[in-house]
Amino acid sequence: MATQPSDTRKHQLQSASLADELGVITQRAQTFTGASAAAVAMHDDATGDIVCMARNGASAPELGAVVSPTSFTALCIQGGKELRCDDAETDPRVDIHAVRSMNIRSIVVIPVKDDKQVIGVLSVFAPVPHIFTITHVAVLKTMADQIATLVRRRRRDTAEAI
Repeated sequence: MATQPSDTRKHQLQSASLADELGVITQRAQTFTGASAAAVAMHDDATGDIVCMARNGASAPELGAVVSPTSFTALCIQGGKELRCDDAETDPRVDIHAVRSMNIRSIVVIPVKDDKQVIGVLSVFAPVPHIFTITHVAVLKTMADQIATLVRRRRRDTAEAI
């Protein structure tokens, strides 16, 4: 019927809603940790890349930015475990030129997992060294679990709509 939205339109609405919900989580992550920025990057089924889908703060990656395979974030994705950089000036895992250009000294990256497979990451950034605590990491893990739940729910809703 002409009055019903097309399947494409339904998918766009669901995607927009997921982006909105991820935006809320990045805002909460930034606020809770005292970070200058936060971002969520998720697996893009079409390209196979991990792409920034939500951001908050000036030093967060731009929406649509692809995670570099040699980045600190990529190490988290490859290892499937959270990573914390307490001082980017002294941590050899970090691209010093990239973090200096964004005024970042501390980073936490938490994997978002579905069935033990990394499907994305939640990251926070700060210009101050040693700002993130184990409590921050624990709460960020809970937020990453919330993201995984949102993604599973969206996939289920999409499958039911077909």
